Amino acid sequence: MAANSTFDAPVSGVDRGSRGSASQARTRPDKIARAIRRLRRSRAELENSLAEFPQLASAIRALRRVEQRLERPIRVAIVGEFNAGKSSLANLLVGIDILPTAVVPNTRFPTLLYYAAAPEVFAVMAAGKRIAISADVPPQDGSVVRLDAGLPSHRLHAAELLDLPGLADPRFESSPADLVPHDVDAVIWCTVATQAWKESERAAWFQLAPRLRRRGLLAVTHRDLLGNRQDEAEVMARLRRLVGAEFRDMVMVSNVSGLQADLETLEQSFERLLDAVRDERIRAAAQVASRIARQTLARIEPASALVAAE
Repeated sequence: MAANSTFDAPVSGVDRGSRGSASQARTRPDKIARAIRRLRRSRAELENSLAEFPQLASAIRALRRVEQRLERPIRVAIVGEFNAGKSSLANLLVGIDILPTAVVPNTRFPTLLYYAAAPEVFAVMAAGKRIAISADVPPQDGSVVRLDAGLPSHRLHAAELLDLPGLADPRFESSPADLVPHDVDAVIWCTVATQAWKESERAAWFQLAPRLRRRGLLAVTHRDLLGNRQDEAEVMARLRRLVGAEFRDMVMVSNVSGLQADLETLEQSFERLLDAVRDERIRAAAQVASRIARQTLARIEPASALVAAE
């Protein structure tokens, strides 16, 4: 097995489970699908030699774990202060205006939106167990860490969305640290256009892990509250000066009827964010696969030399 294996250089999070794996495979971007195929070919080559070289077993298991990391859906958290328009933004990205009734009154819980053929809602307990709930069977406070809401939205094939309770909400305690248990890959930060980038937001943003800050999209919400296009341009120019280096992209969206007019721009920015995460995953997978190849060669070359000597 060559040190770079058949996995070439790059092309161009709480349990994830295996929900919708078949449909995810059908819609997975080509670059990820190609990377997974290369990994599987490498693993198949090793498996064919396993009888001769039992030392390959650990490499096979390691490559399988790399495949699984590539296959899991991207998870994007929507974060911001109380009344920053997070839920409206999530609805816009999902393309469904009405969430299941079991979710609507429970904004105190982080809510994960993922693809499902029919609407479904589960409470994720502290021990990891998922319990089906409905409007008639509400979740019990204290032991619930998240609500999982499955929705029949094709947009959720590309990424799962985690809607976090609003920061600085006097009703609930919430902080950026709440993202840690949910295995988040990227962040959309919502800031209200009329008061965008307060000191409290800046402080909360820098509480996020550097890995997430590198994968941030700033959504400037409530565009409709600004007076005119000049005001919009001035707000965006100020934000670019203040935090332009902190986010991969910025986009302004409305929270009333004009919301749909912003959809195309939002989706383009969102897809660029997802594409950056995909590229990082592929680079990381290539590095791990190369390391596995080098370590495997180091183990089997002495055994090969011994066989040749005999």
